[in-house]
Amino acid sequence: MDKRLFDILEKQEAVLRFDSVSYSDLCSIGQSIVEAACGKGASVYVLIRLSGDIVFAYAMDGTSRSSIRWAERKANTAEISGKSSMHDGAINREKGRSLSERGLDPLLYTEEGGAFPVLLPSGAAIGSVAVSGMTSEEDHQLVVDALSSFLGREVPSVID
Repeated sequence: MDKRLFDILEKQEAVLRFDSVSYSDLCSIGQSIVEAACGKGASVYVLIRLSGDIVFAYAMDGTSRSSIRWAERKANTAEISGKSSMHDGAINREKGRSLSERGLDPLLYTEEGGAFPVLLPSGAAIGSVAVSGMTSEEDHQLVVDALSSFLGREVPSVID
């Protein structure tokens, strides 16, 4: 794995943690993601879950059932690993292990970027923010930018 990418993903996960979080907070984050996607001329599906509950789900015009399924798979990955789906995928590609080898159903999980765990200061993942509709890197960064803005914390970007 590219050490620079690994360092960026680690930094994002170390910094983008919530001291407290509410459904209202997550809805605000979801709305900011939709607005940012509109500003980019993108069409995405946004899925935000907390403790297994769907807090926010929004399908922009032009999204498909496929985007919804991808977002669900990305969210599952972030929630089970406690890492962004991009980070989890990068680690496992480097180790040469597949989802199946990890005991994860590839129909329910993915190694593509676009979901970020809702993390507490301890590092415990209690939910996820997921986006699908653009490239893996763009989906990931759209989520990270929204979390960074909401939390008022700067982190490096995976997109140059």
